[in-house]
Amino acid sequence: MSFETWTLKAGEDSVSIAKIGATVLDWQVEDHFQDISDFPLPPDGAYPLKQRKIHVLDGYRDAQEAREMNGFRNAVMAPWSNRLRDGKYSFQGRTYDFAGKTVGGPLALHGLVADQPFELVEAGEDFLRAKIQVPKLEAYPFEVEVEVTYRLCADPHRLSLDIVARNNGEADAPITLGWHPYLVCQAGSAETTKITVPSQVRIQTDKNLIPKPGIKGFSTQAYPVTLVHRRDIDWGMTSLVAEDGVATALVDHVDGSQTAVELIGARQGLGLGSFQIYTGQDLAYRRGIAVAVEPLLAMTDAFNRPECEDLITVAPGQVQEFHAALEHRSPLNRQ
Repeated sequence: MSFETWTLKAGEDSVSIAKIGATVLDWQVEDHFQDISDFPLPPDGAYPLKQRKIHVLDGYRDAQEAREMNGFRNAVMAPWSNRLRDGKYSFQGRTYDFAGKTVGGPLALHGLVADQPFELVEAGEDFLRAKIQVPKLEAYPFEVEVEVTYRLCADPHRLSLDIVARNNGEADAPITLGWHPYLVCQAGSAETTKITVPSQVRIQTDKNLIPKPGIKGFSTQAYPVTLVHRRDIDWGMTSLVAEDGVATALVDHVDGSQTAVELIGARQGLGLGSFQIYTGQDLAYRRGIAVAVEPLLAMTDAFNRPECEDLITVAPGQVQEFHAALEHRSPLNRQ
């Protein structure tokens, strides 16, 4: 696998993105903090401000990790996200079986582009656009082109991802989209980091993390959901509560900083706009130092769910859009 990368910069912040999968490898921000290591308290009553580099995302650290793709770190997920029951799906009366032949294995995890090279379309210092034709397979014989746009901002520290998937075929195509960012637990661990999700319903799954059939796949829960002191979570959350069209999950770190994960403009409802929360307990590398907070247009196994049928069906010439952003706030500028 090629390890060619693209770099974006904004102020002192930077992000590196791999050509393969258009996958973010690292996002560093220049953080400000008060240095309280000097005693006694300064005469003016204020500790001095200092700067430090913060790694907000935990991506693949080298080419070997990138080849293995363990955990699908920071992956762009298209033309579906998460898992499909037995690696199969039915669409408009036909059944399609990937037979374990995708990079996602027997459950066809996370779509078809995470291991494919994207073509750079346009780039500036703080943004880029790249595209790819989704590989046509017997189990996915649709003509779909995916374009991603990343934008970086330093004030506030913000990284956005927009995905547009266009159906270039002559028949309807099933498409849903998502993102798989791993947020570094600043000064803590997955167990000590607090995650708040604006969800009213938890998705109930079987041992393979596939949602249970029908209404058994959902259970109501207190809103909002607060997760802390757990290191064994791989949960889907749906029926999100959005404010001004934005559903925001908050990750509060031990050092007082916060990372917001925004799902922007997504259709809401049972099984539709969702967050998948994963504490990384099964990762091969750096287990427990980051949490995955995944914004998704639809729940796991959406291609097989009647709740998602209308959402995933994209007519010829039409597009499926996904808009998300991460915003990292230091202890000094949290709102």
